[in-house]
Formats: sequence, structure tokens, C-alpha cells
Amino acid sequence: MTPDSTTINLQDLPPETLDQIASYLTSHQPSLYAFSLASRACHCIASKLIFHQINITVSNPVALKRDIDGVVDALSRTESARHVNCLSFKGSLCLNDGRNAESKKEAAYSRDAIDSVTRWFKATGTSEILTQEEPVPSGAYVIYDEPVIQKASDEDMAWAPVVGLIELLPRLAKLLYDCQNQFPPSLLDALHEHQPGCKLYHMTFRLRTLFWDTPYPYEMALATSPCLYGVRLACTDRDTDGDDDFNQAAMMDLVSGLAPNLREVTIVNFRAYMPSRFFRQPEPWHGLPGFIPGSSVGSLTSLSLIGSVHGFLSGDLQSWAKSTDFRCLHHLALGGGFGAESAGISGEMMEWISQNCSFPQLKTLIVRLSRCDTDVQKPDYSRQAIEFLGAIRPLAELSVSGPLDPRILDAILSGHGQTVKSLDLRPDENPFQVDNRWFRRQIPMIFSKQDILQIQAQCPVLEKLAITVKRTKSDAIEADIYRTFSKFNRLRSLFLTLDCSNWRVVRDPTYQPAFDEEDNRPCEVLGEWLKEGHLREAFMNCAVDERLARSIWEIICQDKMGRKLECLKIWTTGGGKFGNTTSGGNIGDIVENLSRSWLLERVPRHNENIISIRELGLKAREARDKEGRELDERRDAYLLENGIEPTPRDCHPMRAFRRVWPCKPDSKDWRLEWSSLPLQIGESCV
Repeated sequence: MTPDSTTINLQDLPPETLDQIASYLTSHQPSLYAFSLASRACHCIASKLIFHQINITVSNPVALKRDIDGVVDALSRTESARHVNCLSFKGSLCLNDGRNAESKKEAAYSRDAIDSVTRWFKATGTSEILTQEEPVPSGAYVIYDEPVIQKASDEDMAWAPVVGLIELLPRLAKLLYDCQNQFPPSLLDALHEHQPGCKLYHMTFRLRTLFWDTPYPYEMALATSPCLYGVRLACTDRDTDGDDDFNQAAMMDLVSGLAPNLREVTIVNFRAYMPSRFFRQPEPWHGLPGFIPGSSVGSLTSLSLIGSVHGFLSGDLQSWAKSTDFRCLHHLALGGGFGAESAGISGEMMEWISQNCSFPQLKTLIVRLSRCDTDVQKPDYSRQAIEFLGAIRPLAELSVSGPLDPRILDAILSGHGQTVKSLDLRPDENPFQVDNRWFRRQIPMIFSKQDILQIQAQCPVLEKLAITVKRTKSDAIEADIYRTFSKFNRLRSLFLTLDCSNWRVVRDPTYQPAFDEEDNRPCEVLGEWLKEGHLREAFMNCAVDERLARSIWEIICQDKMGRKLECLKIWTTGGGKFGNTTSGGNIGDIVENLSRSWLLERVPRHNENIISIRELGLKAREARDKEGRELDERRDAYLLENGIEPTPRDCHPMRAFRRVWPCKPDSKDWRLEWSSLPLQIGESCV
């Protein structure tokens, strides 16, 4: 048989096979576009995926019209309007005439708390790493400071091109709205008239006229629309001006029956900055028009209660249990969020859930646990957590963060191991100390090789795993933990949080590292309790370059059992954390430069093992480095102007850094003069 006789052209493949190929290429758009150009049949099949979702970033009316015109033209040329299933809008529509400048200025004050954390989340590159994490706002926030959008106003009419697009799409099933502007009346009318079956996901939902005797009619029309299917609501208990925010209470009224098709709700609770003079009991909530308490119960399929307000879950979860039938839930998230790591459900709340709630259809649980021991120690915490996790039916997806211990891990694996396909375990403890009460000694759980093997043995169908690995200077023990992941037969996606912290420094009185005289010198920038050796070891652990990331991939994949690993994400974090909240000096500058995060993905090629690798948060890190170099240059210039010869920094953190990576003769920038410690790959450790 000649080689040519086995060649099969794409044109010769049946449509079912072409469908499978196109579906396989959806994760890599350039390949999907190339596939669409191969033949008319390939183009027809690929178009369904290329035009399945159309994403538009909104900025101003002119750009919005231009973008929509381009979409309409492309759909017309390719005859693909029938393939559009979802429209997605994000951004903020700003009118150019300046007539709404004052209201936008006021709105900026209201949104400052919400937008600032989102901007920081993206600017630091963290959004590239924690793609599923919800950033939680903090800071100044005012609830009711924007007017309601008026029908046929300039802002409303700016969406006219979108209205025209909606009319052209025969199979539109989902509209995702993530813009800062209030949802425009013209779009709501277009959905009701032309797409009554389309599901509206409003990701910036909030009611602005809850102080009125009767909320504004358009707000009620939007909130009770039969198209409204999913919402995300950022709210607080009380704002910076001392006004109570009733948005969450109003949302419960909507869920209970006023919004007939609302099925997915995300509440992001946050603590707004509030002067102490506004501390008082909340005003009573009188309900939305038409709502009769106790007359009906909602049937949400997804409920996420996320945020940072201390103790908000202790009352609100019971209220939500009266508003929606938990037996209908498929997805439940409780506590946490980026910036609110200390906000979780207490042992008492877990006990209440165990005794009063049933989740027969639950498939996904994301939960942040908390000891909540600020006022009194909680010796029953572990028992309550075990009972809580055991009371929930076996899950397909489970994420647990917060204080963990071996008994809680046993409860997770015995209760959910046989069914779980996606597992996320992130141990953590409260870094704050309790004033004048007791000294917190808890240290976040460290997963051993045996713990990893236990997960492997008890989770036979696990496909996605996110777990914390303790960095120990790339030694054989650390390498052996990486090697253990090769034993997971079905594992295709692995997210490793490389923990570079050392809580034993502050919290373990028996911790006595064998430091030499130089390492044992106090680090005066933080206090006598911290030694230069602690800094040196922290820097050694934080240093994660591309070579080390590749070594971790290779040690996992070298003898991987069963399915090949498709994706490895590495998040390097915890550097400079020693069991308290103290920080200072330029430790942060060094830690941030060393602590690099990576994404490694297998590139599908015939008979080849090719991987792509990229640094996550690269642009943010390069921006920080550029700013740091400019500060160093200005410092040196100032010294020269005053007749002082600039010398390398001799602070404790930099001395510790240079003990690991000595200064080179032609040294210009310490940021370019380090490398990771090589992974000690040898025989498996017992």
C-alpha cells in the first residue's frame, strides 16, 4: 500500500466527522478559521461555531454602530444569522455631547468601589490566573445616585443598531449584558417583541429607585420581565452616606415569584466604607409592589452568595431558603471571592444547613469555610464541617477553601470522591490575630504525598484538579509530589497553587531552623521576629521561571497513566507571608517579580508532544518592573545631583536576595539576574 492510497481529503469525510473536527478546534480560533476555508462543507460546519456567540465591547455610540454594522455585514455575506445563539455586550456606553457628564461623575463615585477592585484584579494580572474568581469590591459606595434611563432618550436611542441586529437573528437564545449602563428600554422592548424566548443575563443589575414609595415603572418592568433569566447583583448592607441598600431584599421578592423565569442569581455582598456615625439598626424593608410574603417560593437552579460583609451569611441564607426551593438548585456557591477570602460560612451555619436544608439536585458546590472565632474559640468547627459536607449528596464539582484538616479531607473524599469530576482544594487560615484574647496557632493544611495518593485512590473519575503544593526549594520531596499527579488516570487539567508562605515562623513556637550566623540576623524592616534566612528561603521558593514550569510539566507527563494531561496552570503565591499580616520594606517588589505564574497546554499534533507555554500576567508584571526601574533611576539621579555615588541597595531583603543570586560584575538590574532552583528529580521518596 502506497502512502498516497491512505490519504483522505477533508471533502471526503462525512458531515458527522467534520462536526467532530470543528468542535475539537473551538478552543483555538485560528485553527477553526483555517478549517472553515478548506471547503464549502467545512465552511458551513465551522460557521455554526464561529458565529455561535458574538461579543461586542461597548464604548460610545459611533463605535457601537460601526461594530454592529460590521457584524450585520459579516452575517449577511456568510448567510450565518441563523447560527447566532448568543449576543454578549460589555463595557460602558459614554455619550459624547457632555450633557450627562454630571450624572456620570456621580455614577463614578457610586461605582468606585465596584470598578476599582475589578481594575486592580485585571491590572495585576490576577484575572488571567483566577479566571473563575469573583472580585469583591470595597471602599466608598453610594447606592442611589444615578437617574433611571428614559425611553427614547439619547442613551436609549444609541442602542438602535443593536435593536436592528436582534430583529435579524432567528435563533437568538441568550443575551449577556455586562455594561455599566442601565439596560436600555429599547432592547427590552425588542426582546419582548422579537425574541420572547431569549434568556437575558443581566450582570450589572441593580434597582435605583427603592427609596421611592413605588419604584420607577421601567425598573419594575425590567425586573419582572419574562426574559430575565440570570442576574448578578453587587450590593452592601449600608452605603457610605448611611443609607440602607435593599437590593438583596428586593431580589428575594423577585425570586419568590415576581420575576417568573429568573433561575440564576449571583449576589456579591461587600462592605462599603461607612463613617461610625451611621452605625444603627437597619430600616425595615416593605417589599416590592405586588409581592405577598409567603405566597410563593422561587425555583432557582443556581444561587451564588459571595462577598466580604462579616456575618452576612448567618441571616441571609435562612432568608434565601424562604425565597427559593433549595431542592431545585444545581449550583450553589457560599462565601469567599477575591478580596474577601476571610468571608465564609461558620460552623453554626454549616450545622444549620445540615439539619434544615436538602439539595437533591445539586451538582456543583463552591464553599468558603471559616472558623469565625474572633469572639470565641470554636472547638466544634471540624465536626460541623464534616457533618455539613456529609449531608450533601455526592457531587460532580466541588470546591472547598478555608481551614481544612485531614478529617475534613476524609469527609470530602468519602462523600464525593466516587462521583467528583472537578475538585478544588485550597487550605487557608485567618492571618489576623485576636486582640487581648488568645494567639492563633492554626497553620494552613499542607498536602503530603500520601494525601495526593488518597485523592487519586478515592476519585476514580477525576478530570480537573486544583490543589495547593507547598514549595520546599525544589527539593526531592517537592518533586515527588509533582510526580504523584502522573498516577491520575483521567486527569486532563491540573491547577497547582505553589504556596511559598511559611506560617511556622510566627505560629509554631517549636520552629527552629538551622540558620548560620548571617541568616540568623534580624530583618529590621519587619521586626526582630523575622530573620534574613526566612527571607532568603522565601525568595528561593518564590522563584518560578519557565524552566521550572517545564520541569513540573515533564515530571508529571513523563509516566502519566491513562489520559494525557492537556493543561497545567501554575499560580505562585504566598511569598512574604509568615503567619501574620505584617509587611514592609521592598519585600513585595522582590516577591512579585520572582512569583511568576504559567499556563502550559498540549498542542495537538500527530505523533508529537508539543506544548505551548506562556506567563500569566506578563503585561502587568512588565509594567511593574518598568515602574520599579524608573524609581531606581530617579533615586540614583537624585543621589548624583547631591554629590553621592549611587550604590546597590543594602537593605535586608536585597542582602537576602544577593545571598542566593550574587551580584554580577556588569549588574544593571536584579530583576534579570535570578533563576529558579532546579527541580531535584531523582528516585521517588518514600
